Amino acid sequence: MKKLLLIASIFLLLSACASPYPLGMDEKQWNSLTAGERKALLLKQQQQRAAQRLVQIKADARARELRIKQEMLETKRLEKLYANPRDGNVLIVNLLGGELHQGKRQKRILEASYQIALGETKKIKISLEDKKKHYTTSETAYLTYDQNGNGVYLYLDNPNYSHNRRRVALLRDGHWRCGSNYTKSLHGSYEKLVGVQVFVKEKGERCHSRHAPNRYESRDDQNYRRY
Repeated sequence: MKKLLLIASIFLLLSACASPYPLGMDEKQWNSLTAGERKALLLKQQQQRAAQRLVQIKADARARELRIKQEMLETKRLEKLYANPRDGNVLIVNLLGGELHQGKRQKRILEASYQIALGETKKIKISLEDKKKHYTTSETAYLTYDQNGNGVYLYLDNPNYSHNRRRVALLRDGHWRCGSNYTKSLHGSYEKLVGVQVFVKEKGERCHSRHAPNRYESRDDQNYRRY
């Protein structure tokens, strides 16, 4: 019995090692055991794996619970910002033109308007028109408004992927209260953006400038100047 306990305690430490025998044993060690010892070790391995599964299930459940709580808090935070847009906490981002090149295919970017709140990353659809065949499609992209409020970033791929560094940066220039225009490009080996025109404006803010409404503003954007 002492021999069995000694073997079990030693090979529990080796359980993570890959082996066709229980608890990380090698063939020589396994062959040295009696039938009863083998049976006891197999049972010990089953119990160990069951305990590990239970720990993992509890950890996964806890992680899901925390994730759900975080998502609920984030949803409430965003709802609060959208309900009371001020001081640049919500932006209007208008895509006004440009092209998306995918290999030899060239597609025209159709006009579209989005809103994004401070600290938010939002999945969006970019509407496209094929320049030759004139049919329309859409591509998934992502907008991120950084937490410090200094920039909006357009990604063609999910920014949560650690390897993704390709983005169009729209940095705050001091004129977002009335609106700022940008023309940007993003180069890649296969997929690239060419001459993308973007208008960025703080939602709900009064513009004290006397210049005429920007030619890139939509009617809704122009209306914000009146309030």
